[in-house]
Parts: sequence; structure tokens; C-alpha cells
Amino acid sequence: MIASMAISVLIVDDESEFRMIAGRLLRLRGFEVAGQASDGAGALRLARSLRPDAVLLDVNLPDMSGLEVARRLAAMRVPPRVLLTSADEDVSEAGLADCGAIGFVAKERLPASDLDDLFGVASEREC
Repeated sequence: MIASMAISVLIVDDESEFRMIAGRLLRLRGFEVAGQASDGAGALRLARSLRPDAVLLDVNLPDMSGLEVARRLAAMRVPPRVLLTSADEDVSEAGLADCGAIGFVAKERLPASDLDDLFGVASEREC
């Protein structure tokens, strides 16, 4: 039997409390928290150095839009899966396709969400 590896996730949000809560939630669900960033520039820098499997990315960041960060992540040689989140807005299907994100979940719905399904990794965990 082959042991499955934890999916690594980079958390990007300007609110430290949300990063802490999301990190706890991800660890409890079997994900590895690769790192955390509070802005777009930090997210891009960490994504290049850590090469996470996925990124939980806030739409509203202090230095650039999360949609722009997602576009830049999608252009990486091996892009991570990007799941957008926000407390106060939704992202259309066209907006998701345009920036390369795999989905959107409101912050308030994150605890009740099927993160394996949202990150598109359920099939990778099956052995």
C-alpha cells in the first residue's frame, strides 16, 4: 500500500486571524500548511520558493487583487491549484476562468466546505 502525501497549501490573506483559523482547519482536514502570506507580493514569492500544491487566496489583498495573483500563479511552470475566498464578494464563473482559479468559497462557508473536492484532490488521496 502506498501512503498518500499531504497536499500542501499556501494561505494568503491580509487578516492574521483568518490565516490562523484557516491553517488550523486545513491541518485538521489532513492538509499541510506550506506557508502563509499577507499580501500578493509575498504570495508570489512564497509560491515560487515553496511550490505548494494549492493556494487558498483572498480576493482582497492590500497590494494587488487576488485575481491578479491567481493569474500570475497560473502562469508558473507548475501552477498550484488556486481556491479564491472572500468575506464580502463572490467571483463569477467567467472571473474564475479568466484568472485560472479552480473555485471560490466564501470565508464564512470554509469550515463546512468539502476542501478535498474544492481543491480537486480527492482522487489523489485514493490509493
